[in-house]
Amino acid sequence: MNEIFDKLLIRFLFTVFICLGLLFYKYAHVLFYPSQKKQILKKIYPSENYVDTLHVFSRLIGIALIFSTLEFNEYIGFVRSVLDFFILGTSGIVLYLVSLYIMDNIVFYNFEYKDEVLKKKNASYGIVSFSQSICMAFLVRNIFQESEHSLIILFILWLFALVLFGFSTKLFAYVSKLSFNSLMIQKNIGLAFSYSGFLFGNALIIMAAFHHEHHDIVSYCIQVVLKTLLGALIFPVFRAGVIQVFQIQEGPTEGKSTDTPHLGYGIYEGSVFLMVGLLTSIIIGQIHFGTIYPFF
Repeated sequence: MNEIFDKLLIRFLFTVFICLGLLFYKYAHVLFYPSQKKQILKKIYPSENYVDTLHVFSRLIGIALIFSTLEFNEYIGFVRSVLDFFILGTSGIVLYLVSLYIMDNIVFYNFEYKDEVLKKKNASYGIVSFSQSICMAFLVRNIFQESEHSLIILFILWLFALVLFGFSTKLFAYVSKLSFNSLMIQKNIGLAFSYSGFLFGNALIIMAAFHHEHHDIVSYCIQVVLKTLLGALIFPVFRAGVIQVFQIQEGPTEGKSTDTPHLGYGIYEGSVFLMVGLLTSIIIGQIHFGTIYPFF
């Protein structure tokens, strides 16, 4: 009976630690986003501004995703487990916030949070911000799993993943017919779905590229780059295959203008990007070769 209560007490203590971690995130958010300081410290009224609600809670979901990879191992001792949880949890919050800060400056370099969320209530901005936050959370979570509790490896892999993901966002102009800046100004929801699918597809490919054994950090990073480049080559092949097999007509219906892209086109692009990202991740991350050559 005492053992049951001890385990229950430990679970309760870690529940408190996670809640304190959320409190730390709230005030750490103020340091990284001084322009949003007044907003984050105010009471949240979800029904007043749904775009701000989407923006705020996407980051809370992201923090929860990162915390979900942390573990408590009793066999290494209670004090050490608590210390590991504290260090890794704090590292996760800091890396996540820095990642979001950098990605916001890359993706939304022509847009401001105050203007798009608080004043204009731009739903397109909110959806893209939501997707970006979730993608970064999955990437940071994946890096935590690959780092094997080493802070040095964690930092190196995080920088590497951030560079790859940041660079991949710039490829949208080459794979989509939609103009990000002009349609974002128009609050076009189709753009939001298209870009969100693109972000999730990229995140899946990068996570698959990181998923393999590593004994030497240099060779591991080289393998990640090679797998990412392989993904960049396979991605358009899958996309072209989907378009040809299902006879998708990307052009406008006769007699209709394409000045304002329809929501359906954005959903189509986003869905294809996501599906192709999933299929590409299978090729680069789930095909394992043995040590015997030739194979046949």
